[in-house]
Amino acid sequence: MSANCQKYDNSKSINKDASSVGLSLNIDSGRVDKYILARMAQSKIPAISIGIVYKGDLIYANAYGKANLEHNIALKPESPFKLASLTKPFTAFAILQLFEKGKIKLDEKASFYLKNLPIKWETITVRQLLSHTSGLADYFQSPDWSWQNSWRLDLSHKEFIAMNEKSPIIFSPGERMQYCNTNYYLLGMIIEVITGKSYNQYLKEEIFEPLGMSHTQIDKSEMLISDRVNGYTLSDKKLLNAEYTSNTWAYSEGGLISTVEDLAKFDKALYSEALLRKETIKEMWSPSKLKNGKEGVIGDNGAGNPNHYGLGWFLSDYKGHKLTLAGGNKPGFTCTYFHFEDKSLSIIILSNLSSSPLYPMAGEIAEMYLNW
Repeated sequence: MSANCQKYDNSKSINKDASSVGLSLNIDSGRVDKYILARMAQSKIPAISIGIVYKGDLIYANAYGKANLEHNIALKPESPFKLASLTKPFTAFAILQLFEKGKIKLDEKASFYLKNLPIKWETITVRQLLSHTSGLADYFQSPDWSWQNSWRLDLSHKEFIAMNEKSPIIFSPGERMQYCNTNYYLLGMIIEVITGKSYNQYLKEEIFEPLGMSHTQIDKSEMLISDRVNGYTLSDKKLLNAEYTSNTWAYSEGGLISTVEDLAKFDKALYSEALLRKETIKEMWSPSKLKNGKEGVIGDNGAGNPNHYGLGWFLSDYKGHKLTLAGGNKPGFTCTYFHFEDKSLSIIILSNLSSSPLYPMAGEIAEMYLNW
């Protein structure tokens, strides 16, 4: 395994500040590296990029393994991975920017902005799309969806809606909470209608360029993207090239590519009001409520405690620490973004293998820094 270690300034002032909230930043980087390399070998993960971030400052980053096995290309820190559903926090962020500018109302019907939606979708609000309380079925549940063929479909927005309107509404909007990629696809369409720009162009101008995220963009298969990472899957314990997925599924629900360093820049913006007001970020990270006033639940955290959902982020806990998280999994790629709000610590891990065990890895790495 190759590694491209980047050590950042762990100044005494940063360490002193961290120790006041029960963090130890003087962790031997070799301990982290040894752990990751062992887990990569165990799970046959070709490559991993990791970033450890304190108050938006990248205190440690490393890139391990191969970005491309066939050509024996080592992973670089600037090699972009597909983010899959880690795209959703950026879509939510964009919608909230438009909300702050008075260009959108969160409790307005989505059909106010998107004309010609199916009649049965017309009462769903923007907030319900953001919070997964819309009642829409995921596009994976469409009667026309085929795991063997649909990844390769090139669909227009109109064709996407036509495919998904064949699915029944799962529950009355606002009645329950259920994760749904279709919600975030529609939010991307709303961004385009309101701004008159493509989803990628809006994010580039309003988020990526202001933050200096030069390796982040929508992943388009026909584009030449420097150092783009190749994705893999496991079959009978053998690594295979990941299935091709069309640009249809590289959109606002799961289409971004990025690097650990770029994601650390986004993390830093969450501590300031550079792009969103603090009260808006607080709302983004607050549990969404159902029509009955109760907080919606979206699965559990693996330890018997409920997961909630804000606007673009899961809200949970990890061994008693408040945890805001997002992640993604699509053919060839897995990613996890842990943010411990009470410790100002983030663990970001990107991999080029489907269904990599990054969630437990992020937790175990966090434990090296958190003092229990």
